[in-house]
Amino acid sequence: MQTEISSDILKVKIDSFGAELHSVKDYNDTEYLWQADEKVWKRHAPVLFPFICNTASKKYTVNGKEYSLANHGFARDSEFELLFSKGSSAEFYLGYSEETLKIYPYKFGLYVNYTLDGNKLRVTYTAENKDDKDMYFFIGGHPAFRCPVDAQEKFSDYTVVYEKNENIVRDTEGCTGEVILAGGNKVSLSHGLFERDVFLKNRPESSWVALVSNSRDHKVKLHFDNKGCIAVWSSWFEDKERTEAARFVCLEPWSSVPVYCEGTEELTEMPDAIKLAPEEKYAFSFTVEIG
Repeated sequence: MQTEISSDILKVKIDSFGAELHSVKDYNDTEYLWQADEKVWKRHAPVLFPFICNTASKKYTVNGKEYSLANHGFARDSEFELLFSKGSSAEFYLGYSEETLKIYPYKFGLYVNYTLDGNKLRVTYTAENKDDKDMYFFIGGHPAFRCPVDAQEKFSDYTVVYEKNENIVRDTEGCTGEVILAGGNKVSLSHGLFERDVFLKNRPESSWVALVSNSRDHKVKLHFDNKGCIAVWSSWFEDKERTEAARFVCLEPWSSVPVYCEGTEELTEMPDAIKLAPEEKYAFSFTVEIG
């Protein structure tokens, strides 16, 4: 089920499945969100919980007991309850169940709120520990923005711009020490940039990153908590035609580095996992600014 919220500048659609953004348009009907393609990447802006990425084995332990989670956890593939949708704001809820307890041994509540204010969309994920023990998790966003926005533009007409100069080195499987930025703040885009997957910066100097057209007046700026991690990603395939159909870039705000960086499969020992006491809540927010 989809619901729509609006401001005087933007119209936003959200689906209750995954509490996922499906559209972000201005009143000229310019769409800024990737509209999904099963052959390339079928999602728009998934909610990542309780994992970001995954362990190499796709398995993890909690106090020695083994479990298995899909990449990025199960929130993105769960039906949320719509708590309210009124005017410029909507909120969704996902609670624990017998099925979630089989793959994630904590009783939780997850609230996803979207609120518009002019040309800005505030997104807030709030995790609640409903268990009688500490809860461990990762949380983050994965919004995909159209790149290019206009059919007359090319993917390479866009640049990723950070607020401040950053040093970013990509360390992924089969790729160690690739320098993306060395004291700079602009990354020129090409599909080949993502052949070796995502690049990310933990605890960046910047508090925003932008996807900027070099040939048109199109810009998406994502504001985030720079105590966490910001990642940039797009699909890449050996099939050139399929790669060129990946006309999007994800600007991904994460609570911390992904699970595969932790060096252990024991969730309670992962140094970057969020530890939440019983009855406590943890809120994670970011803001998408259009234009």
